[in-house]
This record gives sequence, C-alpha cells and structure tokens, in this order.
Amino acid sequence: MNKPKVIVRTNYKLAINNPDRIKKNIDKDKKYNEHIIDYFSDDKKRALNLVDYFTGKINKHDDINLVMENGKKATSEEKTRIKKYISKQFNNSNLWQIVLSFDKKYIDSNISYDELETKLAKEILPKVFKKMGFEDVKKMFYVFSLHTNTKHPHFHIAFMERCPNTRAKDGKLKYRRQAKISQNVINFLKQETCLSIERNSKFKPMSININKDIEEFKKYFDSNSYNFILKNKNNIILEEKILTLGKMLYENEYGMRAKIKYNSINEDEIKKLTKEIKNDLFKIDFNLKISKKNFNESIKILNSYIIDLGKNNKIKSSNLDFSYTEMKKKYLDNYILNAIVNTTQKYYSGQVKQLKIKGDDVFKEIILNNYKQNKKFSKKDIIRTALSSNNKNYKNIYNIQKAIKNINYEMEEASQEFSKLFNYDEKNK
Repeated sequence: MNKPKVIVRTNYKLAINNPDRIKKNIDKDKKYNEHIIDYFSDDKKRALNLVDYFTGKINKHDDINLVMENGKKATSEEKTRIKKYISKQFNNSNLWQIVLSFDKKYIDSNISYDELETKLAKEILPKVFKKMGFEDVKKMFYVFSLHTNTKHPHFHIAFMERCPNTRAKDGKLKYRRQAKISQNVINFLKQETCLSIERNSKFKPMSININKDIEEFKKYFDSNSYNFILKNKNNIILEEKILTLGKMLYENEYGMRAKIKYNSINEDEIKKLTKEIKNDLFKIDFNLKISKKNFNESIKILNSYIIDLGKNNKIKSSNLDFSYTEMKKKYLDNYILNAIVNTTQKYYSGQVKQLKIKGDDVFKEIILNNYKQNKKFSKKDIIRTALSSNNKNYKNIYNIQKAIKNINYEMEEASQEFSKLFNYDEKNK
C-alpha cells in the first residue's frame, strides 16, 4: 500500500558539441543512440491486445511499437527516418531519456493503454517540456514506447531540441547545456501522469463542480438575470459608486471601448473603486457569500486530492503543482472585476436602465447606514464625519453639500413665510 503508483527514472547523453561533454566517449554514445530506437520499438515488449490474440495478429502489425509526437505509432519508414534524425541532431542537442513505470492494477482500473499513450504525447510531455523551461514545446522532438514485458508496465521516452530552444542568460536562444532533469520536474511529471490516469474517475468530477460554481457566480453579473447584483435599489451609496465608476471610465475613454478588460486599466483610482465595489457586493449579498463559500470548498477538495496524490508518490506538498486551482481562482476574480467595469460603463451610457440618484437620497442613506453601525452618534456627528476631507470612502461629497444647502434654503424660506403671517396679524390690529 505504501509503494508509489508512479516511478520515474531519468538519464541523458550530452550533445557532441556540448562544452561539458568528455570527447573520448563520443563513439560510445553515438553507437548507443543508434540502437535506442530499436530497443524502444521491440515488438516482443508491446502491449498484448485481445483482438490481436484471437485474430492471430500478434507481432504482425503494420506499425511499429514507437509513438510519435502526434500520438500515432510510426511505420517502418518513419522509424528509419527517426533513427537518422537522432544521429544527426545529437551533434547539437542533448538526448534525454525517461523511464515512466506504473503499478499495473492502477492503470487497469482507471485508463486504457491507448488512451494513456495519447495523453502522454499530446498533454503530459508538452507540459513537462514547458516546466523544464524550453521556450517552444513545438520545437521539441520526442518519441516513446510502452513495454509490458515486465511486472510493471513502463514507458521509455526520448527527447531532444530541434533547434536552439533554451533562453540563455544573455537573452539569446541556445541549445541547452545542462542536462540533468531536476527533482521538481520529476515530481511534476508524476503528478500530471496521475491526474491524467485518474482524470475520468476522480479529477474530472471535481473539475466539473468547480466550473458549475463559476457558472453560478456569472448569474449575479448577468443584467438579464433575476439575481443581477449590480442593480441594487436598496443601497443608494453602492449605486452611486457604480455610476461614479462609469463616469470615470467614460472620462478616461475606457467607456468608448466595446469591451473593457480590468487588467488593461492603468488608472489606480479606477482600479481601487472597482475593487471597492466588488468588496461591497460580498458584504451586502448573503447569497453571493454562499456562492463564494461553495466555490472555495470545491477548490479545497481538489487541492486536498492533489496533496493525497503527492503523498502516494512520495512528493511533499511544497513540491506539488496547484496551478490548475490557482488558475480557476484567478479566472473568477478577473471575471467579477471585468463584469463590474463593463456593466458600470453601460449604466453610465444608458444601455442599462439606471436609478436617478438625488443628493437628498444619498444624504439620507449615509445617515441610515452610519446610524445602524453606531447608535451613539448623533445625526450631526454623522454628517460632519461624512463631509470630512479625511473621509475618502464617499466620492460625491458635492451631492451631500448641495443637499444640505437645499434643506437649509427650504427651511429658511419656510421660516420667512411663517413670519409673514404674524406681520399680517399685527397690521390688522
């Protein structure tokens, strides 16, 4: 039970022109490279197929037990071409080798060999090359073979650089000098292989749950949805912030764009207000909080699964790759911020029906919100704090000042009219 499900072993041969290689071993390494493809493609080590067994086609295949970059098996002609290419390319590129070994029951209970071969060719190895730091995975040459003639089925993998594909310290692309594969890359290969093997049985259902949570989130930012959160008639201040943001976007010419990307905004004040609106939304809407909690729980479940996967393969949590869940969290955060800036600019331009906010409304809302938070303060103290130059939480102080002036003016006017009544009575007397 304590044995790892996947074991990785690595080897390499330094290129003939590699400054670090020992020249006296050149002939030996050339001879080794000439026979490596023959060893890989040995049909006696090929996986048995029941259809082949009953039809009598075992070891009578048209193709060779050698998988190419496109996931297909090579023909005899392609095998000859590959052998010549490796021999020629070895002048400049190192030749790397990996043996990827599995527990047989682990494979049989999760995935077919054919499907795993396809995943290795098109998904796993390209990710590994990127992890190693090669500039362009399309400029990597690689082949591999599955051998099932031992207790543990295993892949033999060989790869090279087709052209200079490593960014050197001087910024130029060169053939890689260093050949040793780091433990970090080995751990990544183990993790990606296990995720691919268990994708349908374990990883995929967890991933689907995360995507469902994200889709639920999107409903809150759809102007046609009943749950549309950026049109909250019960929170005047939030509504005013939304309109203020729309105005700022328009004045900085972002409102002229068909679609705004939050990360493309350079103005700090706009970005700050956008994040402020985002935080306010989570404070005022209970359902939105629940949706975020569900999303975080789904992320936690998948991360726990990756940690357990690491334990089963003797990989520490600190050496695991959580880029998938980090990417999902970043995607959701960017989606919310993008939705806010795009909806607010539509509000401001009149594409979405907006509330008409008066200074008096904002004035009353500030008093009500502050009074709920601390009932010890008088209305006078609340207003003084709101109008303070140090208070940067409220953007449209002009509206409040105007509202107070209007109230003062109306009270003064009413007082004068009231005084006239008494003057009229005096004259009558």
